Amino acid sequence: MWRRANGQSIVEMAFVLPILLVVLFGIMEFGYIIFAYSTVSQAARNAAEAAAQLPPQQSWLAYRNDPSPPVNYPGFRGDACVRAVYQAAESDDTIFPGISNGLIISYPMDDPDGDGEIDRNTRNLTDRGPVEVSITYQVRGITPLFNLFDFGNNGTITLAVTQRRSIESLGRDPTKTSGIACARDVAEWRTINEED
Repeated sequence: MWRRANGQSIVEMAFVLPILLVVLFGIMEFGYIIFAYSTVSQAARNAAEAAAQLPPQQSWLAYRNDPSPPVNYPGFRGDACVRAVYQAAESDDTIFPGISNGLIISYPMDDPDGDGEIDRNTRNLTDRGPVEVSITYQVRGITPLFNLFDFGNNGTITLAVTQRRSIESLGRDPTKTSGIACARDVAEWRTINEED
């Protein structure tokens, strides 16, 4: 009689244990994804704040996808304003390395007079035009649950966060003789950095 009860408990446990593990792992993964989203969102917020103070020139941002940049190009992060935005994003780079790898700075289409017509796509201080920072980040699960239920991304979830701020400054730098920090092109970058 006792043997029969023990066998019944083992069978019941065999049915219930997988369900309990899925629920437990699900709670852990859900908390981890919320933490990851919060971290990526904070990184985007920090970067957007930096970009509102030091908005990089659009012409410099275009170098990022340029297959043949100009001679003496110091690299995308060579510009002080771009570097400041990326460093702000990386300040919250705790357990999620490479948050800034998926960072994109842009100036979305703007309608400052509210007439429904898009007037510009530029960094604009007069109307406090917007600057936008987007971060896309792949988060890998911490339990086997992500691999068990493949979501189509090899056990990862893509987090995409966008933060928008109004431009507050055009990258003035009183320590430079030219008074600017953000270079338009390589020639201007050389002029700014020769002053150091």
